[in-house]
Amino acid sequence: MNLDLNLRVDDTTGAVVCRHCAARIGDTTAEPMAHALRHERPSTEAGPGVHADPAAFVDRKVLLRQAFCPGCLTLLSTEIVPDGEPSYRSWSLT
Repeated sequence: MNLDLNLRVDDTTGAVVCRHCAARIGDTTAEPMAHALRHERPSTEAGPGVHADPAAFVDRKVLLRQAFCPGCLTLLSTEIVPDGEPSYRSWSLT
């Protein structure tokens, strides 16, 4: 079953795998990104559309958080979030 353009659930094992290289990203749909490579950096590095210093608006540090496939380095998710916050990406298979 396809979860999105980059991830699918393996019909045999139930693991979440990359649709491009079949690398295991997560062992179950409850933790679909458990094995993803993660990279965090200042939100201002997100590109020309995100150039304002977050300190002018909020008291907390704001991060650009990305997750990549460990096999082929396909970008799986991108979030701009306050430092210390959990991932906002959620899954529902029902």
